This record gives sequence, C-alpha cells and structure tokens, in this order.
Amino acid sequence: MSSHQANSLVAFVTGLTGGQLEQLFVQPYCVVAILRSLQPLSRHVLLRFTATSGSISAALVSSWARAEGDSKLGAALAELQKLHLLAQVAQGGQAAWAVNASFQAQLRHAICSGLLTEQDSGALPPAAALPSAAELNAYARQQWDGLLLYLVGGSSQPPGPPPELRGAAPVDIPSLLARAGLMLKDEYTLTQSISQSGFQFLLADLYSQLWSAVRQYLADLQAAAGEAGGAGTAGADLAVAVNFLLRLGLQAGRPMCYSRLAESERVIAAHMAHLGLLMPLPAGGEVWLHPTRMAAVLAGGGRAGEAAAAAEDGFVIVESNFRVYAYTTSAVQAAILRVFVRCDALLPNLFVGTITRDSAVAALEAGITADQIVGFLRQHAHPRVAAKTPIVPAVVADQVRLWQQELRRLRSNAATLYGRFEGPALYASAAEHAQRLGALLYRDDERQVLAVQSAFHDAMRVHIKTQKAALGL
Repeated sequence: MSSHQANSLVAFVTGLTGGQLEQLFVQPYCVVAILRSLQPLSRHVLLRFTATSGSISAALVSSWARAEGDSKLGAALAELQKLHLLAQVAQGGQAAWAVNASFQAQLRHAICSGLLTEQDSGALPPAAALPSAAELNAYARQQWDGLLLYLVGGSSQPPGPPPELRGAAPVDIPSLLARAGLMLKDEYTLTQSISQSGFQFLLADLYSQLWSAVRQYLADLQAAAGEAGGAGTAGADLAVAVNFLLRLGLQAGRPMCYSRLAESERVIAAHMAHLGLLMPLPAGGEVWLHPTRMAAVLAGGGRAGEAAAAAEDGFVIVESNFRVYAYTTSAVQAAILRVFVRCDALLPNLFVGTITRDSAVAALEAGITADQIVGFLRQHAHPRVAAKTPIVPAVVADQVRLWQQELRRLRSNAATLYGRFEGPALYASAAEHAQRLGALLYRDDERQVLAVQSAFHDAMRVHIKTQKAALGL
C-alpha cells in the first residue's frame, strides 16, 4: 500500500469497526467527504444506489457496464463493499446489493438541503477583520512548517500555540509524533530523533501528511474518551470529532466563533489552530477561527485533497548533471532537500545542491525509496520545468533507482546452520518447520544442511528434539 493510500480518509474509514461506522454514517460532513474521496466510478455507482429505495438485484447492477467494463464495475463494487457502504443481500432468492441506510439518508439530505446547519449560518465577524488568502496560507505554513522543522531536527522546539488561544491546552506535538512512529526517543539522552517512517513522512504530499497526523490524533482522542466513558462513548465521540474536522474544510471557508462551539469542539478547534488548520482572529470582543487551505486539503477527499495540496508553487529545478536548484526561503524545504541532496550553496532565496551517490544512498538507507525521492522532485517542480516531459531528467531518475538496486543486491542475516541430521525424515521435518516459520534462508537436500534465521533457533531446537523423540532417534 502506498503512503498516500495508507494515510487517507478512505484508509481511516476502512479500519473502523461496524459500530464506529454506524456512528460515522449519521454525520453529514463525514458522508460528503467519504463520497468525494471515492474513485469516480465508485462515486457514480454509490449515487445511483442513493437515488433508489431498497435493494437492487445483482443482475441489474451488472447490466450497468458493458462486457469490457465488467472488471472496473467489479472493482468499484468491491471498494464500496470494503467501506461497508454496500452489502450483498438476498432478494426473492436471488443475489442483490443494498446501500447502507444511514449513509443513504444522510447523503440524500445533504444533496437536497445542503450541508450548512443553523450553527454554521450564524453571525460572521466584520468583513474588515477577515484575513486574505495570503495571510491564511502564511499562518498555516508557519505552524505546519514548524512541526516539520522540529521533526527533521532543524529546530529544538515544536511550534507554539497561537497567543489568541493561550487559555486552551495545546497539542503535545513531541508525543503525537512519537506515538505516530515518526520520531524515536533515545533511552539514554531522552532526546527524540526522526525515524524511518518520519523520513517517508517528510517526502509525502500534504494530504498524506495531514491524515497521518490526524489519524494518530483521533486515536489518542478515542483512547481518552474510552477511558472516561467506555467503548460506546468512544465510538460516538470519534464520529463527532471526525465530523467536526471535516466540517472545517467543507463549510466554504466560513469562520466560526470560538465561544459558541461545544466544549468538545473547542478543544479540537484549539488543537487544529495549533497545527495550522484554523487561524484565530480577534474581532468584536470574540475570537473567531477561520479555516485555512490545510483544512480544505484534509477534507478534500482523495484526488480533491491531492489537487488542493498540489496548489503550492513549485520551487525545484533538477538538471541532467544532477544539480538541484531550489528557489525557496523556507528552512523546512531546505532541510528536506538536505535529506537526499548535498548542499553546495545556500543563499537567502536559493538552495543549490547536487544529488550524489553518498547523499542518495544515505537517504535510501534511512528508509526512503527511490520513487519517493523522484516523486518529491516532480511534485515540487518549478513552473518553468513542470510543463516539460520528463519533469525530472530520466538520467537522474534512473540513476537514483540504480543506487537503490545496488543496496538490495546483498543482504545479511544472522543465521544458524543445521547439519548431521540422524536421518532423512528428521531433516525433511526440520526443513518443513523452518519453511512454515518463514525462517528458512538456505537448504541443501543432497547434503542435508539448513540455514535458518538465528532468531528462530529456540523454536527449531524444540521441534528437532520433539521429532527425534517421536522417531525414536
């Protein structure tokens, strides 16, 4: 599974239990966001089911596609079934498909009546107090770049909470990153450093980064709710929290009054302001929270989220001589490039470097793949080269992949060699047991010799001893 697939709304919904899904499917913003995140054909099929009542026979559903499109229709139905949006049922003794009733009802209501509730359509701050798009983007990048800079080790402190919300508890960013597996703590120095998953996180697109952090945040929220009120309460609280997070990006950029939010929503809103999804605005004696572009990316759903994330201006130019020019003033972007690019010069608005074998291999050994490196360079390509084909010179992309293949030619494993078996039956039994354990590295049936991973030595020793007793050896 790719990084994006593993960190997305669809992946999050797929991992929920039946009870949690039922709680989620009655939340209007969740329903719309899930619909937006589906593949185009899956979305089309789901809308057909939403417009009908009751179940639809499997034969009729199959007739929706021509013979050459059967596999695509089957894949769409499988995706919807995996998300528990469709289920196979019996109708008059024949196979049929039925849509989830709760999801269908909420989606129908959203299509016919819209998403804005009475709470969403309340008073707004004065127009003069509203920030510009540039100010919203600057605040979002400031908070999120602060998190990335702390992750990559370019800053000793994570970003602080906004001063307008000092009374609210901030997000414990170091703990959040550690629980998400992005940072590791040294048991002796008690300091945190970036992990292999953290390096992959840095090169991922913004949509995947956001869902990676939000999934851990929701897991922590669910665990806290479960300790306080039991599993049922945790499921309901999770659904409300997810609905609120998706609402931030689906209510057309409408600011919300902090004091008018429910208590649980105020906690989440303060945390999202800390991460950069909301920008606090003091106006008229109140604190307003305006969604930023990051909130739209989070709720964009799949390709819509990717498109919003890709709206950033590109800044990287890669030449066929492996030189890299990055027109940026961001310390985060320069720190990320240093992961796999040797820095030759750093000017106030220009990073100049070279992709060398040493710099690329260091990144590859840290867990980053060649495709992630090339994908990052393509995603952040400068507008002058973004329209070219290929965006990254083929000689550079191919060489990075060749360096990766070099690292995979040889692999060392701690192994234990077994020989001098007291008969072919004992040897065959030991070889089959090692194969079942997934620990077999080498076998020579003629010489009756096995090489097994050392970690499984105890299990092999017990098995051989038991077999010897059973065979009377």
